[in-house]
Amino acid sequence: MNRAGETSPWMCYEVLLDPQRIQQLLTQFAADPAGVAVSHAALAEPVPAQLRSERDEWILQLRQPPFPPWAASSSDIQLTLSQGGQRLQTSCHRVSQGGQFLHLDLPDCVRYAQLRRESRVSLEQGTGVHLTLQFDPTMPISAEPFDLSEGGLGALLPLEMPLRSSELLCPVILQLPGGMVETAVDIRFLAPCPATSSWRMGARFDQLDVEQRSLIRGFLMDRQREMRRSLT
Repeated sequence: MNRAGETSPWMCYEVLLDPQRIQQLLTQFAADPAGVAVSHAALAEPVPAQLRSERDEWILQLRQPPFPPWAASSSDIQLTLSQGGQRLQTSCHRVSQGGQFLHLDLPDCVRYAQLRRESRVSLEQGTGVHLTLQFDPTMPISAEPFDLSEGGLGALLPLEMPLRSSELLCPVILQLPGGMVETAVDIRFLAPCPATSSWRMGARFDQLDVEQRSLIRGFLMDRQREMRRSLT
C-alpha cells in the first residue's frame, strides 16, 4: 500500500497442472478477436499474434513480418502470452513457416497470473474465516476460502455444488473473526480442481459499504502482521 493509502496493481504467478483449467484458459485467450501479445527474452517488445486450436495442438500465428529469428535448434522456447490483465507463460516446442507459427502442443504445465488492484492475503485453516454461498437460500453451501483481499477472494467449493453457467452473481456470507459481511460476489473464474476434489473459484465482491470494507481491511492488516511475525 502506498502513502496515499491506495493499493498498487500487482501480479503473482501460480503453476497450473490441471489439464481442464489449462484448456479453459487457452480457449479464453483464443476467443478474443484482438488476439494476444507474445513476449520472449529475445524480443525488444511484444508482438501481436492469434492463438488457435488445430488437430489436438495449440498454435500461435504471429500477425505480421518480420518474424523473430527463432533458433532453429531450439525445442523449448519460453513465451509469455498477454491479454488484458492476464499473463500465461508456456513453452513452444516447434516453429514453422519461417518463424510465423509457434506450436505449443497440448501444454501440461503453464504459469498463470492476473493483474489485481489489491494484493490478496493467503488464508490457512484456523484463521477464523468462513464463506457461505446462497445460490438457493434454503440450501446454503459452505466453502473454504484460501485467499482474501478488499476486492475479492478465492475459495474451494464442493464438487456437488449446483452451479449453472448463468449464475455468475451469488449472495454470500463471509464470516471473519471480527464480524460478518453479507454481500454478493461476481464469480470470475470457476474450474474443477482434482487435487482437492473441489471447484476452485475466483470472485470479486459486487458491492461493499464502508463498514464492510473497513472490517475486511482490519482483518487483512492483522493477518499480514501475523505473517510477518512468523517470518522473524
